[in-house]
Amino acid sequence: MSRVWNIVLGVVGWGVLLAYLVVAARYCSGRQEARVVRQVRVVVRDSARQRVITPGMVRGWLEREGIRTKDMPLAEVDLRRIRELVTGRGYVRDAKVYTDFDGVLHIELSQRHPVARVNTYNGYNFYITDDGYILPLQPHEVLYVPVITGSFTPPFSRTYVGPLSEALPEAQKKSSENYRFFRKLINFVKFIERDDFWRAQIVQIQVSESPAPQGDPAWQEPQVEFVPRAGDHVVGLGPLDDVEAKLAKLLDFYRDALAYEGWDGPKYINLKFRNQVICTK
Repeated sequence: MSRVWNIVLGVVGWGVLLAYLVVAARYCSGRQEARVVRQVRVVVRDSARQRVITPGMVRGWLEREGIRTKDMPLAEVDLRRIRELVTGRGYVRDAKVYTDFDGVLHIELSQRHPVARVNTYNGYNFYITDDGYILPLQPHEVLYVPVITGSFTPPFSRTYVGPLSEALPEAQKKSSENYRFFRKLINFVKFIERDDFWRAQIVQIQVSESPAPQGDPAWQEPQVEFVPRAGDHVVGLGPLDDVEAKLAKLLDFYRDALAYEGWDGPKYINLKFRNQVICTK
């Protein structure tokens, strides 16, 4: 008999719990439907490091797309559409969009970080980010990153925006000397970005392309020079091979020679040859 009562009580208990959960869910659902968006809170991570995107820009994107948020019932806010809109902007790496019970629509995003600007003589003008993304210039925003100038041609069209990895078909990447060189160039500027001294010292990078087109036996990898912030000289790296070793050699030269002779002595410092620093005045 006692076993039967235990079973009955168990069934009744589970029934009461289930009824409570159903009522609570309906109550919460009703409360959610009654609530409206009182505030849109936009958080841009890493904005102290580099301000590419502002909360005002994000609100402007919503307004131009006709996405209404203020006073909208929380249940009717299209969170997926808002996230797709935000992440569709090239400068946004990732975004999280959600609402809370206080009626706040949260948009939290992380930015891509440009590490260099390319501005060539033949009309290319864009940013390279630390994750290898090609971005157009941001209107009315000046980013203090090294500028890459010269007569070389990047391995994509002037209007291309997107990951460098998708700029060319896989088969074409393998045969493109230009693509491989551009990868080296990105790795070079990423190395500069990671190093406090070189990030402060290197302000302009000059690339000189071989006159022979790529694929021609006479084609050679472009030669690279840079203009330092301190001193009145230009540094020639030659091709982008053994860059870290070349810069370590230059740093030793700065410490051992220019510290005593003065920064205004040499006009050109050539690091192209292994284990040599050649200066001309």
